[in-house]
Amino acid sequence: MPATSKGLHEERTRVICHLPLNDQREEKAFFKVLDYISQLRHQSLGVSGYTHSVVRPAVFRGYWWPADAESPVEDRIVMVTIDYRVAFGAQELSDKVKELKRTVQSCFRQFKSPQDEVWVVAYPIIRQD
Repeated sequence: MPATSKGLHEERTRVICHLPLNDQREEKAFFKVLDYISQLRHQSLGVSGYTHSVVRPAVFRGYWWPADAESPVEDRIVMVTIDYRVAFGAQELSDKVKELKRTVQSCFRQFKSPQDEVWVVAYPIIRQD
């Protein structure tokens, strides 16, 4: 018997963080970031969970060139995805994404692994049933 569609249509904003995970300090910072993300469920943002890629070993590899470098720096990357039930263009979302980025940077500094740059990107998404 086929499932009956409920006609679900949700507009959300997906935020993806690309976090380095090259050593134990960065792993501690990563789990501190997850603690912060877990607390988002208590705010009126519609965050009811998150997803992340495999930690050990990190599944993704990232490469970037520092200024004037001939060879790229390789990072093992863990990706974290958070869906907010906040409109993509809303000022509240912009403020929360900035807060998330500052929190990520702070966590990595706290564990003695400051980052030159951390990517935190947002996309509008529509989920259909």
